[in-house]
Amino acid sequence: MNNNCFLSQFKSPVVGLAPMDGVSDAPFRYIIKKYGNPDLIFTEFTHVRGICVAGDKLLHHFLYDESERNIIAQIYGNEPEYFYHATKIICALGFDGVDINMGCPAKNVASSGAGAGLIKTPELALQIIRSVKQAVVDWVSDGKITGVSDKTLKQFEKQKQEQLKKAILKYTNLENVSTISNGLFNLLYQAVERKPIPVSVKTRIGYDKPITEDWVKTLNSEKPEWISIHGRTLKQMYEGCADWDEIAKAVKISSVPIIANGDIKTSSDAIAILKKTQASGFLIGRASLGNPFIFYEINQTFNKNKIPLNYDTRDTKIKLKLIREHTKYYIETYPNPKLFSQMRKHYGWYSTGFEGANELRKNLMQVSSVAELEAVLKNFEDKFNTKLL
Repeated sequence: MNNNCFLSQFKSPVVGLAPMDGVSDAPFRYIIKKYGNPDLIFTEFTHVRGICVAGDKLLHHFLYDESERNIIAQIYGNEPEYFYHATKIICALGFDGVDINMGCPAKNVASSGAGAGLIKTPELALQIIRSVKQAVVDWVSDGKITGVSDKTLKQFEKQKQEQLKKAILKYTNLENVSTISNGLFNLLYQAVERKPIPVSVKTRIGYDKPITEDWVKTLNSEKPEWISIHGRTLKQMYEGCADWDEIAKAVKISSVPIIANGDIKTSSDAIAILKKTQASGFLIGRASLGNPFIFYEINQTFNKNKIPLNYDTRDTKIKLKLIREHTKYYIETYPNPKLFSQMRKHYGWYSTGFEGANELRKNLMQVSSVAELEAVLKNFEDKFNTKLL
């Protein structure tokens, strides 16, 4: 790997959390980073036109905590001009990178020519990469936000200030940002570093059949910083097995690093995919649901952890702790009570692998508030207290 490559800062192999639509929100990523500590974390994908036109609704996908770094914003669409303007927003929000989704197989995405649909329109795909890379260059040069609605601009200003406040509190001894004068705060806000960030691509091995080598050669012509490849075609969706042999073909012919993705569920899988493909690293998605410790365990396998955990990750009490902590951060981030039900899927993922899990999961699927959640957890703890030693 080139020493000037963004990925070269990480001890090999690069380990990342894959973007997952409807899952990879800020609270989920926070938990993953705290208990798993992957090198890279990707947001869920966000439509570039939506960012530019209706940012007040979509920019919440780009909320993040400083602890999540390195944090990569993933975007999708089929219009290069919107990719350009959305990328400037991403740069201004302080992300560590921008990733272009060319791999989502969802029908409503791919049929519009976005996501994995771009595999069928390679010239458009290349134009999008060029637009994103140019936006990064222009942002570093002039720092100007362009081509967005008043709604987006208003939400951006609000979100940027909130992020800066959190960063100031994190890295200083101040107890409250209000102790900073407005003048100093504005100076800090204006002085946010304009730095070049890497542009990467996440894709698949083909549309209805593998065309890995031709597709990777095409993408290489615009030199993204790296390419993440899921070892299935769009047609396969998530069925069958990921084809690691196809990923290996990509590694052989690519001039940029390849990050493997697909069917990595254990440390043994991580070792196997690296041996098979010689990739620079890998992304883990579905295997992390309800199990942030998978990243810790894999990092341990590759001697990447700095501080050992002092508890058993299989302990039921730890699962209950995760449920409570994830919920707390979720309601702090999204205080609207109507959004609370979004946590239920996470409760289902956490409630596996221990005695009483089925019963707990069933009850958690009904909760609509913190009070109801605590009642269910307290009842479970009382019932199984002698078991949870």
